Amino acid sequence: MRMTEASLDFLGPVDFSKAIAPQVHRKLRNAIIRNFLVPGRRVSEAGVAEALNVSRQPVRETFILLAEQGMLDIRPKSGSSVPQISISKVLQIQAIREAIEADVARAAARLMTKPQIDALYRQLEHQDDERARAASDFMELDDLFHKTLAQGAQLPFAWNVIETQKAQLDRVRFLALSKEPSKGIPAQHFAIVEAISAHNPERAEMEMRAHLRDVLRDLPVIARNNSGYFKE
Repeated sequence: MRMTEASLDFLGPVDFSKAIAPQVHRKLRNAIIRNFLVPGRRVSEAGVAEALNVSRQPVRETFILLAEQGMLDIRPKSGSSVPQISISKVLQIQAIREAIEADVARAAARLMTKPQIDALYRQLEHQDDERARAASDFMELDDLFHKTLAQGAQLPFAWNVIETQKAQLDRVRFLALSKEPSKGIPAQHFAIVEAISAHNPERAEMEMRAHLRDVLRDLPVIARNNSGYFKE
């Protein structure tokens, strides 16, 4: 059965003064990550296009991209649906992210200037703000922190690669942060910035690896407490 526009009100409006396709992708990706569209939920191109008042083409492009990222199962005869989170894919993505960001941290410790490091400290203040306690808000601040590190390390494309691959991991992160907002992450970020400020590449890499592995330590508990969201 095709979804009605009312059932997709959480997607919000589209800004027609800007490119449509990126907005459609961002809205659907966020809806899946933040569990507005839960595993097993059926979703159709026609329903999304109607809800957003857009043509089918940008929605079709988004469906294809989300399927490539493991965020959507497309079955022409039975319809598309949100899949469960693949634990094996989460582990693979985490390994890739750690390898990339370990190098980013080392480069940041060598290359970041004092004004850039001061900007990171200001970000840490925002992360400790009560207004950042919602899971979705904190995830945005967390992503900004890692993006800023990549830019300061003169490796901006590294973040682009991570961002396109980490959707499955973000679903786990959201489940974790929904139960325990920010979860000590600002303190981990502070340790990374301190190492960068001291221009200590080895320590910066060590703190980054410890930070990124935190979600792996929690993964068994997250999966057990949200068994309907996971497979494998």
